[in-house]
Amino acid sequence: MRLRVLRVLEWLACRGEMVTITVPGVVQSRVGVLNKACAILAVLEEEPACLGTVISETGLKRPTVHRLVLAMEELGLVEADQQGQFIIGPRLIRLARAAQRAIADLELRQELSTLRAATGVRSVRLEQRRGDQRICIAEDQRLKSAASDGNRSRAVAMGGDPVSGVFLAWRGLSQGHAAWSDAAACSGTRCRGWVQGVADGCLVLAVAVGGGDGDLSAVLSLSSPLRRTRREVSYGREVITAAIEAAARISDRLRVQESTGLVKGLEDRVRGVGPQSVE
Repeated sequence: MRLRVLRVLEWLACRGEMVTITVPGVVQSRVGVLNKACAILAVLEEEPACLGTVISETGLKRPTVHRLVLAMEELGLVEADQQGQFIIGPRLIRLARAAQRAIADLELRQELSTLRAATGVRSVRLEQRRGDQRICIAEDQRLKSAASDGNRSRAVAMGGDPVSGVFLAWRGLSQGHAAWSDAAACSGTRCRGWVQGVADGCLVLAVAVGGGDGDLSAVLSLSSPLRRTRREVSYGREVITAAIEAAARISDRLRVQESTGLVKGLEDRVRGVGPQSVE
């Protein structure tokens, strides 16, 4: 009985507006108003468009397009530029950013998981610098715990460990870090691109992840308990080579994400509207 009532209500909602959406590639759902809104966004995804263009491209009636565009503008899904054309709104920019971050995080975790499996280490981490501290942005461990999950986003002060050594070699913090103040040591680290040593009972290999113009984007680290390394004081050449190659791939990913993609294109388009467009 309830299903029949819902179908009647749906028919009443769509009565008088049974039109065929003409935008190619728009997937149709069972909710008519969402279909119409997606058709409008599909037009604006290509380029800014006036109301008449949206009507002709979608095949929707003028009152329908006008009503939906105004509602979408209130929600931040659509925005009018200085020429009176409609473009993608700031709320969709934020959603696109969130989606891009989620995709990037998944790709990084897959890269770290592949590296950990290939090298047999206990954990692989990717860290970036935040002022005088460093923070983990991606991690893959053989054994996960609630404590490790909670520490992933926790900022850690720079110290004498290998990961901090790589950060300080690129952007030295001379005060309070005398162990890494030697210019020759910093120069050697930058030339080699990696450092290994012992930290918290683990053998740690820290590899620089390059950024633009020779800058440092992040540090990739591999760690295993000393008891698992069979008293070896360093990782072998195969492990170091695998880590360097992974760092190069991660560097390429980070640069591509910053310079290209859907989000950058949408942001460039919205910038023409004004400083209030994107929060």
